[in-house]
Amino acid sequence: MNWFKENPFLSGLLAVTVVAAGVLTFLLIQSWTAFTEATDSYTSAVENLHRLESRVPFPNDENLKAVRAGFDEYKAKVGELRSKLAKMEIPVDDKVTPQMFQDALRAAVNGIREKAKANNVAIPEKFYLGFDQYESELPSLQATPQLNREMLVLQSLVTRLIDYKIQSLDEIKRSPLPQEESAAPQKADGQGPGKKPDSQASPVLLRYPVDLAFTAEQSKFRIAFNSLLGADQFLIPRSVTLQNSAPDGPSRKSTEPAAAPAASADGSAAPAAGAAPAAPAAPSLQIIFGRELVKADIRLEILDFIELPVGAVVGVPVADIRLEILDFIEPPAAKN
Repeated sequence: MNWFKENPFLSGLLAVTVVAAGVLTFLLIQSWTAFTEATDSYTSAVENLHRLESRVPFPNDENLKAVRAGFDEYKAKVGELRSKLAKMEIPVDDKVTPQMFQDALRAAVNGIREKAKANNVAIPEKFYLGFDQYESELPSLQATPQLNREMLVLQSLVTRLIDYKIQSLDEIKRSPLPQEESAAPQKADGQGPGKKPDSQASPVLLRYPVDLAFTAEQSKFRIAFNSLLGADQFLIPRSVTLQNSAPDGPSRKSTEPAAAPAASADGSAAPAAGAAPAAPAAPSLQIIFGRELVKADIRLEILDFIELPVGAVVGVPVADIRLEILDFIEPPAAKN
C-alpha cells in the first residue's frame, strides 16, 4: 500500500494498463465471435449456393418460366381428363327431394317387375333394387342426390340384363353410401373425428361397391356381362365368380350302344338264312356344351369422380407448388 502512495505515477500507469488489457481482451473476444459467425454464414451460403446449382432444373428465370409453362400444361391436361371422366358418369341432381326419389324408386321397381314378367325373367319376391329400407321411409336430404344417381345406375344395369333375357336375377346388394350414415358431431374447431386436415389432399374418386348375382345361359351370359361395361356410369368389375349348373359330365353308360337281341328258343328272333347280321344300334349322342346355365356373382364398383376445387390439381395443391418455386428463386443472402 505504501508503494502505491510513494509511486503514484507507476500506480496509475499499472491501473490504466490493466483496464486497457481487459478492454482489449473483450474487443478481441467480440471480434473473434463476429469472425466466427461471418465464417459460418459464408460457409452456409456457399453450401446453399452449391445445393442450388446442383438442382435440376437450375433456379433461374428461364427454367422458372419453363416450370410454370409445364405446370399450366399439366393443369390443362388434368382439366381435359376430368371433362372426359365427367361424361362417363351420371350427373348428380341436387334438385331431387327425398319424396321425389322414393316415387322414382317405386316407379323403377314396378317397371322392372313388368319388364321381367314380359321377358320371362325370374326376380326375387322382395325385389326392391337394393333400396329395401326406402320402400317405407324417406332418405335424408343430404343422401338423396347420391342415392338417386345410384338408383339410376342400378336400374340401367338390371334393365340391360332383362333385355338380354337372362334366366333369373338372383340378388342385388349394395353398400351404404357415406351420405347415408349419420353425421358425426362436429368438434369446436369445426372438424369431425373422421375429417382430414385441410393440409391433406382430398380424394380424387370414391368407390361404391354393388354385388349382383344372376343366372343365364352361357351364350347370353357373355353378351349380358359385356353389356354391363357399356353402361352410362364408369364401372369396374372387381370380382367375378361363375358356377355351372351341371358341374358333372354325362354318365358313360348313357352313351354305350344297345346290345343286339339274342335268338329265342323257337328261332322267331333269329336272322334269316343268308341275311347279313343286323348292325348294332347307334349310340344316343348327348350335347354336353351349350345347355348348362351359369350363375354369376359379380362385384361392381361405381366410381364417383370428385370435382376438384378451384386452384388445385390432382393430389397436389397449387399453393405447395408455388412455395417450392419461391424456395428455388429466393436463396438466402450471405451476411457480411
